[in-house]
Amino acid sequence: MKDQITSLISFYVDKEVFAFDTLKVRNILEYGKMTWVPNTKDYVLGVMNLHGNIFPVADLRVMMETSKVENTADTSIIVVSNDGKTDSLIGIVVDGVKEVFDIDGLEIKESVYHGNSGIVNSFLGTIHKNEEFVHIIDLDETVLEIEK
Repeated sequence: MKDQITSLISFYVDKEVFAFDTLKVRNILEYGKMTWVPNTKDYVLGVMNLHGNIFPVADLRVMMETSKVENTADTSIIVVSNDGKTDSLIGIVVDGVKEVFDIDGLEIKESVYHGNSGIVNSFLGTIHKNEEFVHIIDLDETVLEIEK
């Protein structure tokens, strides 16, 4: 898996930097209006419509049990599809998108981030870039958790 990742999109969650494989990212949206859905988990904020595709939106900050969850002008929704299909989109809310960059799979080291007791606790590894650690989230595991 590590040797297959060639490009990452990095983003902030509570001042920490995390990343996903860019091949699974379909769109990046400004945080906006969504329709609330009753009887969902506390991290599911609702659903959105993007080009006729209705998809759930989950707050990664809540899933990771961060200390604060407040929206700013930088708050974004990263729309992902872990199977490459547009009918299986999921929106993931983050504090802000940082950058997209290419990597060599050999740069990925065993994860130094073990997080807290949050729902997102599966990481593919960590890289050190520009004097900071970037923790690579296992998007497949995160999507499975959201879809439960």
